[in-house]
Amino acid sequence: MSFQGILGHDRAIGVLKQAIAAGKVAHAHLFAGPDGIGKKLVARAFALALNCSAGGGDACGACGDCVAMCAGTHPNLLEVGPVDADGEPDELGLVRIGQVREVQGALRYKAERGMKAVIIDRADRLMPAAANAFLKTLEEPPGDSVIILISSKPAELLPTVLSRCHRINFRPLPEETVRAFLIEKKGVAPAEAGAVARLSEGSLSRASAYIDDGAHHKGRAVIERLSALGPDDADEALKFAEELSKRDDLDEMLDFLKSWYRDRIVALEGAAHLIANIDMQRQMKDNRVEGFNRLRSAFQAVEEAKKNISPPRYGNKQLTLEALMLRLSGAHSM
Repeated sequence: MSFQGILGHDRAIGVLKQAIAAGKVAHAHLFAGPDGIGKKLVARAFALALNCSAGGGDACGACGDCVAMCAGTHPNLLEVGPVDADGEPDELGLVRIGQVREVQGALRYKAERGMKAVIIDRADRLMPAAANAFLKTLEEPPGDSVIILISSKPAELLPTVLSRCHRINFRPLPEETVRAFLIEKKGVAPAEAGAVARLSEGSLSRASAYIDDGAHHKGRAVIERLSALGPDDADEALKFAEELSKRDDLDEMLDFLKSWYRDRIVALEGAAHLIANIDMQRQMKDNRVEGFNRLRSAFQAVEEAKKNISPPRYGNKQLTLEALMLRLSGAHSM
């Protein structure tokens, strides 16, 4: 995809196009911003523009180089992301030193034309040894290459890595942009599109998941199950925790729980117009029974549980969720 086909990020794209036109492309970039808002899409468009045979600040999309780039078969494009211990792609995995060695090996060979583009997704998950090994490449990169690090948590990158990159910050897409995308590209009704756009927090991928995977309906089912638990339902709470720990969409469900408690706090404070889960407002009528402190405590508990099971902590999912469900069911009142 060319820059022209990307929704939003006009400022970031403008900076990259100007650099290409002026022939002053930095050897290393850091694309920083929330997950799912299009950073990798812009990185690929950048690589495409740098290798388009037609030249200019954007890709033509029709030349042989553009076709090969879009198909992922161009020798100038190399993408790296987190993997598990067996080397299989895993968003919760790590970028390992073996992958860095492969990148370094590929960069030793001069590009026949254009520029070699290395995209490292979730760069904050570089293992310390991998990050340190990569420093020399960042310090002395081949002249015909550009390295693009993508991260939603740039503060977790080594300061020495950060200092060697030209940082470009990406912001969440406007709610109206996401809403228009859902209506025009996904055929979603305007009312539902508005609700999903608000829940997506400026992320097209998250908005698409809500629609394509039924994430919103799954989230509602989790809320209903949790709402049925009381202080005396410890066995059911533990059973529910075990079921949640085995779900592939656990991360999304915890995000949904956070949005649920955030909405209840917003409703309690009299700002109903800011509620994201607008289709669940009826279930928020007992917010005053729990009060601000208990709702805030529940929100913080979900947030902490998510951190505990994510890198670099890698806590036991079932034990973490058991503690969370016991806490929420004991404090939950609807």
